[in-house]
Amino acid sequence: MRIPIWISNRHIHLSQIDADKLFGKWYEFKVLKNLSQPWQFAYEETVVIKWPIWEIKNVRILWPVRKQTQVEIFVTDNYILWCNAPIRLSWDLKWSESLTVIWPKWSVYLQEWVIIAKRHLHITQSEADDRWLKNNQKIKIKTNNGERWLIFDNVLVRITDSSALDFHIDMEEANASGLKMWDWGEIIK
Repeated sequence: MRIPIWISNRHIHLSQIDADKLFGKWYEFKVLKNLSQPWQFAYEETVVIKWPIWEIKNVRILWPVRKQTQVEIFVTDNYILWCNAPIRLSWDLKWSESLTVIWPKWSVYLQEWVIIAKRHLHITQSEADDRWLKNNQKIKIKTNNGERWLIFDNVLVRITDSSALDFHIDMEEANASGLKMWDWGEIIK
């Protein structure tokens, strides 16, 4: 079975409280494009992330808002920012890295809200049942694209009935394997 590949850039998921602090209470964000998962969007607006003295500009804001703000960066960004963000799944923020988020008029300090996203597979329960997969199971996905194909190990299965089937990796992983958005892979046992 072919699994479409979604390549993620560094980005930020804002809480409503932090969105209000940075942009103002009634600010209306402008949708740039749909993301791979239903009802998720990238906004035109971006922010700057900084820690302790270095910064990265044009970090894209994603919708929907979350209970807690979360920033997802690359391994290389740890060297740029002089930080130590761990590789984790979304929501697993305890003992993660801290930084400051800046918008032209305001800034917000985020303590323990910065991670490097762990590669994962989005799949519905019925699709998972057809493939004998369980939530939080670790699997392997082989890419079948060009000269740099490889096998991604430790891919975590994330089952929700609101999921669209796709394999999420970050841009660094995609570049290392020569993948482009919507290339494909397959689950191997």
